Amino acid sequence: MRQKTIPIFFILCLVFLYEGRVLAEALIRDNAADTFFRANKEYSAGQKAMAEKREKEAVEKFEHAARLYEKLLDSGFINGQIYYNLGNAYYRLGMSGKAIIYYRRAEKLLPRDADIKANINLLKRDFEDKASVSQMPEILKIVCFWYFFLNLNEITAITIYMYLVLMASVLSVIFIRLQWLKKLIIIFASCVLVLVISLGIKVYSQHGIERGVVIADECKIRYGPGEEYEPKFEVHEGAEVRIEEKKDKWYKVYVYVDVEDFRDEEDKKEVEFRIGWIPEAEAGKI
Repeated sequence: MRQKTIPIFFILCLVFLYEGRVLAEALIRDNAADTFFRANKEYSAGQKAMAEKREKEAVEKFEHAARLYEKLLDSGFINGQIYYNLGNAYYRLGMSGKAIIYYRRAEKLLPRDADIKANINLLKRDFEDKASVSQMPEILKIVCFWYFFLNLNEITAITIYMYLVLMASVLSVIFIRLQWLKKLIIIFASCVLVLVISLGIKVYSQHGIERGVVIADECKIRYGPGEEYEPKFEVHEGAEVRIEEKKDKWYKVYVYVDVEDFRDEEDKKEVEFRIGWIPEAEAGKI
């Protein structure tokens, strides 16, 4: 009798542990949803206060909303809408550098959202530094529509699905002798190849290249990682950079905006000129 009781006891313990975990996850989701709605409510109240010229109250509401959105992100709830709303809160607070950071993060997860792109373009139009990166040709966006239309998770899921379809087709030809599938296998294989290449480029673009945004009002790009090095040029809040290296509390960056050289040298290559060092505290990672 005792031997039968022990397995039953362990089974009951496992059941209770599982149910406890499910309940805990449900409570966390409910708390996250409540925090998200409270943040949205604070942001809406800030907009109303701003419309009624109550600027101090508006700032307090936007700051509270930003803290709530950041609390959600710190808790592990990574969501494009949270990034977008946090970007809006920082935009209302006049912190355009941080707004661009969170808009860019939202753009990775919500590539089809027109509002995100519109807000980025609206902010960049008023920046002191103008972007020097050429725009992607429209024909390329049309031909490779899936790359620009889908986020990383969506491309990954479709690639896995197409690979499974390809394997099922190959096995059907081998074992069931469905010869009519041979032509389709070529099509499926081509699709898988294109998707794998697209996935690799997407992964490298989002995780292999580290990008950042200047969050200080003015930032001097220096020859080396320290205040003792002379400045090469100056950029302003909102300028986007590529982070190439970190040393102590400095980033070595490539600047994506038009800049004016502090020096009189005319033979310096543009690529070399755009590279310099920036304090870590004056830039935020995307």
